[in-house]
Amino acid sequence: MKKTLTNQYMFLVRGAACDAGSLSPEQMQIQMREVHTWIDSLTKQGVMTAAQPLTAGGKVVSGKNGSVISDGIAAESKEAVGGFFIVNAGSLDEAVAIARTSPAFNHGARLEVRQIANLDCD
Repeated sequence: MKKTLTNQYMFLVRGAACDAGSLSPEQMQIQMREVHTWIDSLTKQGVMTAAQPLTAGGKVVSGKNGSVISDGIAAESKEAVGGFFIVNAGSLDEAVAIARTSPAFNHGARLEVRQIANLDCD
């Protein structure tokens, strides 16, 4: 049996996937149930290895020796990252196909699909 090589890909969740201000508690529960069902299914298949939401606040550290500290992107911004998923896939196209099955699109989210690079320190 030929073993298929897999790579890891990160899906960065952007957009209004969890805009609690515009959803009733019942709608929020339905949305969360849909996403959890999707995560559980991919996890049981050995495809998804991690999934976490991120808090709204944060800081950006930059400049020489980290001397500049500023507020991060506003949580309301369409560019703010609200969470991430890590999946195993054989190619970028396969990772995109997996991302396309996410129920988060039904709630205004965008998923940025990026391959996780292998770090060689030798």
